[in-house]
Amino acid sequence: MLIRSNIDYTKIDFGTVRGVVYLRGFFKLSRMPGEGDEGRVKDFLTKTLYSFEKKVRNISGVTDVVFQFVNWKKEIGQWIPTQWKRKEERREEKKEEKHEDKTDSDIQKDSEGA
Repeated sequence: MLIRSNIDYTKIDFGTVRGVVYLRGFFKLSRMPGEGDEGRVKDFLTKTLYSFEKKVRNISGVTDVVFQFVNWKKEIGQWIPTQWKRKEERREEKKEEKHEDKTDSDIQKDSEGA
């Protein structure tokens, strides 16, 4: 199923215990159809995850699926890429640092001018 879903199975460990399927590792596709902007890639990966999850859950005898991916997690029914989330958090931190630097330099200019 991993191969048919175009998922790079070399980076994923998987197994089952009493009907529960466990998938752990790094979620990556074997090949991406036409690289695009970050948003399009994220959407494509998200759709692939939903589709793969649905296929696994529909296997006879599967009672649950536990995903433990390093780069994706599921929160409140939504797949969230943790790498993109980290990038966004870093961008926000940089914006805050720039704002703080401007504030510090403005304070310094004000004290020099006084």
